[in-house]
Amino acid sequence: MKIATLILIVVLLVASNFYTYVYFTGLNGYLKFTLQQIAMQKSQKLGEYSVLEYYMSALHESYFKIVEVNEQLEKISSNFHRDLSNIPYNYTIMPYDEFLGKFLFAYTDEMRSFVLNITGGWNGTDEDFRSDLYKIYREWRSMFKYVSPEGQEAPLSDVIFFINFGGFNFGRIEVYSLEEQRWITLDYLSELPFGYEIKPIEVSGASIVFRNKQGQCWDYAITLIALYHAYYDASGRDLPTIYLSIEGRDLHHGVVLIKLEGDKVAIIDWDIITPVNNGMIEFVPFEVAKRLHEEYWGRSLLYRGYMKGRPYKTGYFNSNEEFYKWLLNELK
Repeated sequence: MKIATLILIVVLLVASNFYTYVYFTGLNGYLKFTLQQIAMQKSQKLGEYSVLEYYMSALHESYFKIVEVNEQLEKISSNFHRDLSNIPYNYTIMPYDEFLGKFLFAYTDEMRSFVLNITGGWNGTDEDFRSDLYKIYREWRSMFKYVSPEGQEAPLSDVIFFINFGGFNFGRIEVYSLEEQRWITLDYLSELPFGYEIKPIEVSGASIVFRNKQGQCWDYAITLIALYHAYYDASGRDLPTIYLSIEGRDLHHGVVLIKLEGDKVAIIDWDIITPVNNGMIEFVPFEVAKRLHEEYWGRSLLYRGYMKGRPYKTGYFNSNEEFYKWLLNELK
């Protein structure tokens, strides 16, 4: 009996120890796993902290740049309003090339009235349209006075004040958007290399020439084009009309070319080169117009370059063949 009881106690102790061993082994594994999870979370948080620290540093740097630039802008704005009050009304913030493209062939209300008074408006027929083109040329040619640059009686240009606000350098920063729940990239003004400059520049255009009614071939031609633009707008019919520079022996000159369709053109020099029948401008194939033009000047001509106002474009040609290809396929 005592032996049986002793054996039972031993068995119970072994079982208890085995249970204790299994329990603490499992607990130890759980604790190890938990510790690993905590270590991983800690590493992740440290990584996130480093990222936040980086972005915080960048944000801090960009903030001070923005503050500095805003102070510059405040000074620039104050100085600009002061300077603006001291210059005439004729100024622009457009770059020179953009301004020239809009101003060169622009017409005024006076020029539009001039065209309508001469033509009486378009009656819708092709004959009246070609007759009106001739009337506009004839009236403008009779009013325009050729003067050499040395002999001009009035300035052929106006002074326009071009305002250049200088360069703007931008920075870029990533921030977290709570709204979108993601990181987004923002651009910000980080530097102003210089504030602004106001530069007076002499410019010429059709409206100035029309006012003075004198000048050289360039002045005459661009103003005739502007008058044609005024007529086109009033009539609702538009033809490609360009300033065309020509070269020949001892000759550098500018004329007006109007394209009808295909290669049919009218060329207007100091006189109309292509035929005029019954007071109407006629359009002829380019080769015919070129031959008549060369007979007019008594020499071979090279059609060297063009300016077009709608939209503003310029081009340069190395040969008449190159010009003809452009005329046929690109001038619209």
